[in-house]
Amino acid sequence: MKQYHFWWDENNIEHIANHGVEPYEAEEVIDDDPQILKAGKDRFAAYGQADSGRYLLVVFALKSEQRIRVITVRDLTVAEKKRLRRRRR
Repeated sequence: MKQYHFWWDENNIEHIANHGVEPYEAEEVIDDDPQILKAGKDRFAAYGQADSGRYLLVVFALKSEQRIRVITVRDLTVAEKKRLRRRRR
């Protein structure tokens, strides 16, 4: 498994806090082999589950091969959770 370094600052920490998410939750999703989709130039969306059991979508930019800057995080919708569970079977 690849080891990533996360780039956090006041802006992205405050932004995800507005969604009720802590930085460690976003890191857990990315570190736990999530489903990743391309979401634009140099941006990706990771669908996964934090250690607490919370299902999250983490949008991030890959700044280098191992450096990630989280852009935003939100809870998955019911439909997204169902799709993720089906794909993990």
